[in-house]
Formats: sequence, C-alpha cells, structure tokens
Amino acid sequence: MSFSRVEKKVKHPGMVGVVGAVAGSMGAVWLAWNPEEQTMAWVQTALLLAIFIAFIGYKSWRFRKWVALCGQGAALLDAGDLGAAQRALEDADGYALRPPERVLTRFQLGLCALFQGRVDAARAAFLALSRGWRTKEMPDVYVAAPDMLAACLALQGDLVEARHWLEEAHRRRRPGVVNLSLGEVLILCREERYGATVRLLDDRREFVEKSTVLYRKLLRVIRAFAWDALTTEEGANQGEEPKDLEPFRPGEFNSLGGQWPRMEAFLRARGLTDREAA
Repeated sequence: MSFSRVEKKVKHPGMVGVVGAVAGSMGAVWLAWNPEEQTMAWVQTALLLAIFIAFIGYKSWRFRKWVALCGQGAALLDAGDLGAAQRALEDADGYALRPPERVLTRFQLGLCALFQGRVDAARAAFLALSRGWRTKEMPDVYVAAPDMLAACLALQGDLVEARHWLEEAHRRRRPGVVNLSLGEVLILCREERYGATVRLLDDRREFVEKSTVLYRKLLRVIRAFAWDALTTEEGANQGEEPKDLEPFRPGEFNSLGGQWPRMEAFLRARGLTDREAA
C-alpha cells in the first residue's frame, strides 16, 4: 500500500483554470467593448484578466505545495517515521483545495493515527471517508478506506462490524484485482483462525514483499504471531519457522496489542513492545 506518488493520483487543476480564464476573458472583452469608451473598456478587461491570472497562479501554487507536502508525508509514512509524516500531512491538509486532495491527505493521516496506536482516531477518519460520497473521486481510497476501517474494528475486537466493512471493501473492489486486505488478515487472527491467516499471507507473499517498509513489517509481525499461536495450540512444529524479527524497533507496533491481550503478550515475549506489563 503506497500513496507516495500523489501527483499521479490527483490531476492538476491548471488546465480547467486556463480554459475558464480564456472563456472568462473573452466574455469580459465582449461585454466591455464599447466604441465610445474604448479606453475604459480595455482597462476593465485588463483588470479582469489580471484577476483571472492571479487566481490561476494562486491555485497552481497551492496545488504544488500540496503535492510536495503530501508526497513527503507519504514517503515518511512508508518509511515508518510517523511523527514527521503526521506533521507534513497536517501541513498538506491546510493547502488542499479540492475534494480529491483532502480525501488522499486525510486517508494518510488516518494511517498515521493507526500505526501510532491511536486506533479510535484512525477509526473515525476511515469511517468518515468510507461514508463520504466524494471519496469516490479517489478510487484507491474508495476501496482502501472501508478495509482499513475493518482493520481498526478488528483490533478493537468488534468483529461483527469489522466483517460488515470488509464486505463493503470487497464490494467496491474492481473485478479481477488481486490484493491483500489488512482487514481480512486481522479479522482472521482475532477469530483465532491462525492457519487461515498464515495461508492467506503466504498466498500473497509476492504482494507482501513488494509492499512499503512499514506495511511489510506489520504483516510479518502478524504472520509470526499467527504461526506462534498455531504451533502452540497444535503442540507441534509446522515446518517453516517465523522469519527473524530483529529489524523491528521496540514499540513500533504497539498499536496491534492495545486492545488485544494475546497479541500484547506475544509482542512482549519477542521484545517488540515498550509497554510495561500490567
């Protein structure tokens, strides 16, 4: 999951502005034309043109600032620098003028909140995007928002509601698109269907390996947890051992265990949490 190439996902508004400016200018010339008072008419026309050009320049400047800040925030989010990502994305939100810009920025702010362990805030952000009709203007977010909402609900243990939004995400997905749903992975885990969780992640191994740094590490932690739970319950070695978790920083995935006691115990046993035992 990556939204760092924001300029590819949101079209530049400049062409619409240019067309509007040309049409407005032609209309202004036509309205202002008066053979008896040509000087005043041209002054009025020039003033209208200057206003149109200034407006187009302002919109273009705002868009360029948004692209730069949103791209920076997305890259920082992908790399796991959540504090810096949040600051950049909050600044970007201040420059967003059009619905697609606001939708993309607020989706990424929701991801920041989720990975920071602020699951309630993430849930509220994804719920608003999942219900918002303007979200359709960003097809990637239109599909991803209900899936991430399902992930938040699964982390909080609300599996019935999580299933509802997971089904909504599947309904919105284009036919034939192969993807990996974080909501589905977490729901399976919370339902203690550990074998199904491992199989799903292994079936989507190529997708996992191509994911961004933070997302890939998160999925590896979930797989290691599911594998550990599966081997513990069955009392036998299932064959392949979980991959080494050394690259993970303590506390990096506290968000997983906040309302999930068994996951919290796993993270503590692996030295992956910086929380003190209750």
